[in-house]
Amino acid sequence: MRAAPDRWLAIGVPVVAGLAILAAAALLLPGPLEVLHVERRARPPIVVSVAVPPPARPTPVIPLDRPPPLPAIAAQIATADAATLAALTQRLIDAGEKVTTLQVAYDLAAAGRGPVALAYLAARPDGASAASWPLRMDLLAKAGRKDEAAALLARTVEGRGEVPAPAIVAAAYALDRPDLLVRAAQAGAIPRPDAALTLDLVQRLEQRKRYDLIATLDRVSSDWRAKDPWTAIRVAQARGDRAGALAAAGMLPPAQVEAAREAILAQAGDKAGLRAQVMARAGASGADLPILAERLLALGARDDATALLMRASATGGTDRAAARRLLYLLGPRPDARDLAWLRQRTLSGDADEQRQWLSAYAERDRPAEALAFLGRHPLADRNETLLTRLTLANAAGDGAGARAVLARLLDGRALSVDQLRAASGATPRRVDPAQAAALARARIAAGIAFPRDRIDLAWSAWNGGDAARTIALLRDHLGDHPNDVAAIRLMADAQAKANGAGAARPWLERALAATPEAGRTRAELLDRLGRGREAVAMVEALRDADPADRTLANLHARLLIAQGQPGRARMVLAQ
Repeated sequence: MRAAPDRWLAIGVPVVAGLAILAAAALLLPGPLEVLHVERRARPPIVVSVAVPPPARPTPVIPLDRPPPLPAIAAQIATADAATLAALTQRLIDAGEKVTTLQVAYDLAAAGRGPVALAYLAARPDGASAASWPLRMDLLAKAGRKDEAAALLARTVEGRGEVPAPAIVAAAYALDRPDLLVRAAQAGAIPRPDAALTLDLVQRLEQRKRYDLIATLDRVSSDWRAKDPWTAIRVAQARGDRAGALAAAGMLPPAQVEAAREAILAQAGDKAGLRAQVMARAGASGADLPILAERLLALGARDDATALLMRASATGGTDRAAARRLLYLLGPRPDARDLAWLRQRTLSGDADEQRQWLSAYAERDRPAEALAFLGRHPLADRNETLLTRLTLANAAGDGAGARAVLARLLDGRALSVDQLRAASGATPRRVDPAQAAALARARIAAGIAFPRDRIDLAWSAWNGGDAARTIALLRDHLGDHPNDVAAIRLMADAQAKANGAGAARPWLERALAATPEAGRTRAELLDRLGRGREAVAMVEALRDADPADRTLANLHARLLIAQGQPGRARMVLAQ
């Protein structure tokens, strides 16, 4: 039952509040009288105008005594000639109009009437002013009247006028007349050119080979050479100024200075200067001495080149490029000074370097003197030095010295295969038999035996009475040379001595089989085999072919005696 009164309260309260608001609004609206009052105040006031009567005579705008107006000059620009425009300009100026000669000239130029503008300026008393100078130059150039433009520029640069320096410079460049800029600078028509402008002028004048004007420019401009040393070098060379060219070369980057100076001196043909230049470079730390030596050789300074190569060869062996070049220049027979240097050089460096220089020295000095020096050297007893000494002793004809050196080599020291070959090749002509045998044994042991090494040792053993050693050596030799008749015969002799005649017979038959059909050796073999008659018959046939051969006669007599015919033997020997 309580819910119904609450619902009516929720509806009634808003309704009452709305009615109250409407009543308040009605009280606030203006009434009819208030609206009328506002309308009256909003109406504008009524103004009453009073007419003023016009004057009896109108006031004139232009005085009756004024001359008729002048024609506007702008209308004449497109058609009038120069004289008309010049006269009109003067009338306008006299009338106080703001018109100038320069403005009219520019208007003519803008209208494309350049020739008229030039004629107009020529007709005006102020047409040759400094202010109109740039325009005149431009108009002359555009009209193709460059000679007149150049003449105007030449007149301008002769003295100090009022034409601005930038205008003169621009005109000279437009006409490509650097010579007139030089004259302008000389006459003071433009300020002293800075280094950049001067360099550009120099380059242009160089193209024209106007070195006389460059000299003039140098007196009235800034120094430009540091900006372009190469141009400075060319200009100086063209003027024959070697000192100036060398000074300009000093302004180049350090890496280019020396080469540039050498080129300058070379072009001048100054060999003495070039030599001094190269020697100065050689004195610098880290100089490439072999390259500089070649430069000196090209200049004909051989002694100086040799001196530089000696400096470059102060270290290292003879296998270095500088040393090879030096030895080539020294040649096979250097002078005493160079030989002294070589001897001194053999005493420095490690053992391998000293050995190389010893060999180079020994090839160039006289054998006897080189042999004596090597004998005193600290490396005198080294294998390589001994081999060199052996060669020198043979070349000097010192047999005793050669045998003494060979004895040192064969004292039991180890020799390489190459050293053994070298010693064998340098064996003295009259070698001691014991040394020859020692060399042969060494070669056999090293596996580089000569073809006759074993047979020579076999003969040495046979001569020494050692038949067994002889047989052993001959077996090895005949294994490689089975048809060596001399070795087979020696084997037969050794077998006979060691084992009796029966052991020798197979070897004699083998020798006979390996011997040609006719000859002294075959006859001797036939005799030893007991075939004396065949031997005598063969010798007689040989003597018939060569009756004067006494060796055959002696063999014939011996064979006859062996057969018991001494009488015939005496007859043979008596013939």
